[in-house]
Amino acid sequence: MDNYSKPKSAVVVSSDVYAAKCDKDCEASVLQSETLTKAVNHPWPGGDFKIPRVLAEFVVQVDSEAKIRLNEPAYEIKRIEKQIFLKQCRYIATTNKVFFEGYIRKNIEYATKTCSKYNTIAGVIKDTTVHVPVKFYTKVDFCTPPQIVPNPPSLVARYFDEKRMGKDIREADRSNIEIFNEPVYCELEWAAIYDADINDKGKPIDKIPNEEEFQEFTDKSVIYLCIKLLQKQQVCWPFPDKLDMKKKPFPQNTEWLVPDFDDKR
Repeated sequence: MDNYSKPKSAVVVSSDVYAAKCDKDCEASVLQSETLTKAVNHPWPGGDFKIPRVLAEFVVQVDSEAKIRLNEPAYEIKRIEKQIFLKQCRYIATTNKVFFEGYIRKNIEYATKTCSKYNTIAGVIKDTTVHVPVKFYTKVDFCTPPQIVPNPPSLVARYFDEKRMGKDIREADRSNIEIFNEPVYCELEWAAIYDADINDKGKPIDKIPNEEEFQEFTDKSVIYLCIKLLQKQQVCWPFPDKLDMKKKPFPQNTEWLVPDFDDKR
């Protein structure tokens, strides 16, 4: 019988030997354990719901003028498709002013000249898309004021040094309170754009009456935007009267410091 046909013998390992082998090969262990102390919580006045509240809704008029250059010369503008997009709506606290930034997307279809002869012009229709930037600000009368609470100033308490001749630079008590506010944001309800396109650099086409070829023109636009300002606020239901509403008790003075323009001294 060759070596490959010999029967293999089974090795029996006792439980004590197996446990001793496991202690040498096992790396798992509890590295650290501690019992956490109890943290005490306190009730904080709030409301029943946190929902977007309408702060103001208004229509603003914006006037815009832009110089536009087409991709190639044209002799007539056939159609302009216009849409407006807002990229920024930023409320500045205590001033009641809101800053806006966006653009007007204009897709311009125009006729280009391929040939002209015997009082006729022939060509093809092409298009150019441009983004006309728009920036403006407006002062808003809020029907519901925004809830914006500023951070109180940081406080530092110093102590005498050992000789009582000055402050101890190694020791100080500090307080720092940070309050997080919901941002004011806007929704664009509808927009209306009225514009005029003025060609002031045209060149006559083969002495054909009233026909000119141009590549640049001036676009004057009057824009009307219906804007809604909102902010997520925690409210009670039913809504309390304004005289009964109480502010949350913040631990420091959190009133805004603004200039007093009514002081005539």
